Amino acid sequence: MVTPNHVLAEARQRIPSPRRLGQCMSRSELADAVNAALNLLYPKRDLTTQYVDHRWVGKLERGEHRWPSEERRAALRHVLDATTDIELDLYSPRRTESSNALPGGQPQPPAHSWDETFYQLRAQWHLLVQNDKLFGPEYALIGVANQLTLIDQLLSDVPAQLRPNLIRFAAQYAESAAWLNQSLNKHPAGHVWTEKALSWSNQIADPTMTAWATYRSSQHWLMAGQPKRSIECAEAAMLYDRQVPAPMRAAIRVQHAHALAATGRAREAMNLLDAAHHWAADRRPGKPEGEHGSYCTSGYIEVHRGTCLRLSERPHEAVAVLTEALPAIPPLHRQDFALALASKAAAHVAARQPELAATTARTALPIARRAGSRRVLHQLAQVGAAVDTHGHLADVRAFLDDLAEVT
Repeated sequence: MVTPNHVLAEARQRIPSPRRLGQCMSRSELADAVNAALNLLYPKRDLTTQYVDHRWVGKLERGEHRWPSEERRAALRHVLDATTDIELDLYSPRRTESSNALPGGQPQPPAHSWDETFYQLRAQWHLLVQNDKLFGPEYALIGVANQLTLIDQLLSDVPAQLRPNLIRFAAQYAESAAWLNQSLNKHPAGHVWTEKALSWSNQIADPTMTAWATYRSSQHWLMAGQPKRSIECAEAAMLYDRQVPAPMRAAIRVQHAHALAATGRAREAMNLLDAAHHWAADRRPGKPEGEHGSYCTSGYIEVHRGTCLRLSERPHEAVAVLTEALPAIPPLHRQDFALALASKAAAHVAARQPELAATTARTALPIARRAGSRRVLHQLAQVGAAVDTHGHLADVRAFLDDLAEVT
């Protein structure tokens, strides 16, 4: 069986059109052929994020891309006149529990090989994403820090041709460390890891990780009270718009809208949120849980619409939107649910409804505590400070007492 390098080298002499038979295909020409096949095979779908270029072909030849998406594999089979993925000899990192073989009948990578290392790094990242949801960011951060230490050691040993793969994992784990530190209200540490994620992403010119690290940087600046810098980062992330998966496009728009609303540009914010729904994760089923932006569902977008309405001094509308959006947040996403409740409580404060604010915040308190989100607990403490003068009201007093026990 030939290797992917040989398959793609031969592809430059395989022409999907009879008129070009016998000529050689450059990487750009092969990329164009793949894109044409995508349009032919999926005529009713928006495949913007699936289109490839000459750099993608080069990475596939070098083995840096080992298992393209289902659509890209179908297009490659069409262009190369292959019947199965086995004929392409591409390596899939996905295992099945019931078999020692990978999809397509391929054997598992040899123990202690770099393929096995990359598989384990990928699997551990997904596991740590779940750990954050189940056990909280403090627990997950221990695992992420350990993996980053391991990756740092591996970077001195990895073969040059595989180094970009490992650097991408470094960027991915660094971005996760940034998020987890933000959840723990450790914003300086979050900023440090965001900068590291950006540096690693830029080293390998990875558009997905660069966009996502820039998105995370936008979040950092907004939390730091610098919405203008947050807008700049969100706009920079959107420069990669057509190169990232649909849920990421939605998430970046939500962040951009949030930053705009914080500077009084409400109309632009609402337009971005409207647009974000087109790429919401739940509009395209089948996305694996834990991938970047997979949490950005229609409900998540509407929660942020409520936050933007509150920032735009429309608290009553914000309460109505948040009330409707809250049931759409999946139960496992406890931090998102607690954050939505905290935003609703803040909207009640802005609407001069201290008892409703306290009741809502009190509901959020145990959820935020179980989720381990100090960031949300900090926001709830701000609600507590805002309603403190109404401590004579029973609901407010009950919330303040609970808050005192937590903090």
